[in-house]
Amino acid sequence: MATPRPTKLLAFLVPFPLFAALALAFVILGPRPLGIYAVVSGGLFAAILVWILISVLWPARAERRCPRCGGETLGRIDPNATIGVACSRCGFQDAERSAWLLAEEEGPLERIVLEERRRRGHRVAPGVDRPPVPD
Repeated sequence: MATPRPTKLLAFLVPFPLFAALALAFVILGPRPLGIYAVVSGGLFAAILVWILISVLWPARAERRCPRCGGETLGRIDPNATIGVACSRCGFQDAERSAWLLAEEEGPLERIVLEERRRRGHRVAPGVDRPPVPD
């Protein structure tokens, strides 16, 4: 008799976790489901609420620490773009890293975003200042 291949053995074991999940569902929804259901749903609601509060009260900050030298010297490569960072101390550059939060800390992003859309050929809303189009 040949030994079973690992994939066949794993396929044989798949129903066991499914039966365990079904048994757990029967325990949770058993004779008195309201108590356990209230605790579980209340815990989920509380976790969501805490996540929202943390996100609102402690917003993201730009990471200015250079991965090579460790100094707080990262800045944007191009002041008119939201992609690309460079270290002013050691010369480290990453042209594909997002500099969105750095640009956001330095001022309004509307001009930069509109310029990037124009460069990519996206439509810009009418009435928005546009740079002169070369003939």
